[in-house]
Amino acid sequence: MFYTVDFVVEKLKEDLPELEIFVSKQNDNNYYILDFKGYKAKVNIENFLLRLDNEQTENSDRKLNDFLLTIKKNLILQSQFDEKGLTKKEILSRVYPVLRASSFGKNSKQDFYTKEHTNETKIFYSLDFEDSYKILTKDLLKKFIISSDELEESAMANLVKLPLNYNTDVVADNIFYFLNSKDGYDGSRLLDKKVLNYFYQKIGGDFYIGLPHQDSLIIADIKNKKGLEILQKMMVHFFTEGPVPITTITFKYDGKNLESLFIFVE
Repeated sequence: MFYTVDFVVEKLKEDLPELEIFVSKQNDNNYYILDFKGYKAKVNIENFLLRLDNEQTENSDRKLNDFLLTIKKNLILQSQFDEKGLTKKEILSRVYPVLRASSFGKNSKQDFYTKEHTNETKIFYSLDFEDSYKILTKDLLKKFIISSDELEESAMANLVKLPLNYNTDVVADNIFYFLNSKDGYDGSRLLDKKVLNYFYQKIGGDFYIGLPHQDSLIIADIKNKKGLEILQKMMVHFFTEGPVPITTITFKYDGKNLESLFIFVE
């Protein structure tokens, strides 16, 4: 393979010379803890490299540059974030709920404001800067005198205003809907009952939902065992592709409740 972990690390340090990198082994996977001035990100670089071509190509170069740019921008934003120019009104107008794995943020020195969601997922709140974002902390909310109710209600109000866009694919009589607004909040639509009920009415009954990463939400109208196999393969594929993986566990929606569901296919 043309690209290596050392190559990626070298590229990151070119623009972030103060970056420190540590390796954490979890479930036979190497996760790289990127520490930039005390602000951390956990990245599975090896999994990302597996998605690239075996030789240098224009497509792989683009994917790698996007990967590096996302990491650099978020680490720099975290370190340079200045609260002075913000107002309470501005924060509430630009905040959105985002879903993360329940383990997300456990190694961070920041005390994020969170809300329980499922055993696999937790809700965080993101201050949107169009091409980047800042996860909100309890300290920031306290400083701007923002209550839990104000934050959660404003975030949901902003989320439901976003347009719903999706592509459709039919495989072996199973219908898959891929949300693709590409605004950074496709995964957050899982929290919008209006979106869930739209698909419940469209499908005419229970359906499966995949949330492999924040920028992806899969709605699946499963008709047979083959459909479950395809969905599970999709989940694993998208999970490894996402910059912020969330879960390979599937959800099921019955028109009222969301249930975590592990798909076991023989």
